[in-house]
Amino acid sequence: MSSRLTGIALIAGAVVTIAAEAITASAWDLRPYSYADDYVNFLGSPFVGEFEGITISSPLWLVMSIGWIVSGLLIALAGIQLSRTLTKKRRILTVVFSALQALGLMLFATIPLGPDTMAAGLLGLYLAGAFLSVIAGNALIVALGSSWRQLGLPRAVGRASLGLGVVGLLSIPVTYGWAPIGIAERISVYTFLAGAVVIGVALLARRR
Repeated sequence: MSSRLTGIALIAGAVVTIAAEAITASAWDLRPYSYADDYVNFLGSPFVGEFEGITISSPLWLVMSIGWIVSGLLIALAGIQLSRTLTKKRRILTVVFSALQALGLMLFATIPLGPDTMAAGLLGLYLAGAFLSVIAGNALIVALGSSWRQLGLPRAVGRASLGLGVVGLLSIPVTYGWAPIGIAERISVYTFLAGAVVIGVALLARRR
């Protein structure tokens, strides 16, 4: 995979998630979806009805679920490709974080939050997918940002990526429990995606 394709994969991974989220959220029919107050995972839930006092109805849930999986795979492929230029320790960490964020998004997409998941005793797997995707995703951005020299990226790109990843990781314990759940989740999700775009754009610029 060339530098150009790697950059495109990183950018596409972020765009796929954002686009699928917007399309899926706009299709909610029983009530408007709230980016601030609703769980992100509700977008990918096929369940229709009341769950813990919240009305869920996401007709295009499959669009969101596929979007998460595609996004995770694209970013994982790009991360693994970038790891080839790194020293052994950094390479191992980058590959592990790349794979774990993809695995987390797959779990997140295939085990939606809802009564069926609760009844089947799969809440632990849902939570594993949710936290694994954002923790490994932001850790990947931190690993790539701190490796800017070996990746041949500008220092500013490295610092920006590193900062975004750190904010994403810190937001998980800081915001959960007091901030609206939709906002708390999206801070850690969007920092990860923003970092992928920053690095992807830098790779395309380096190619030119």
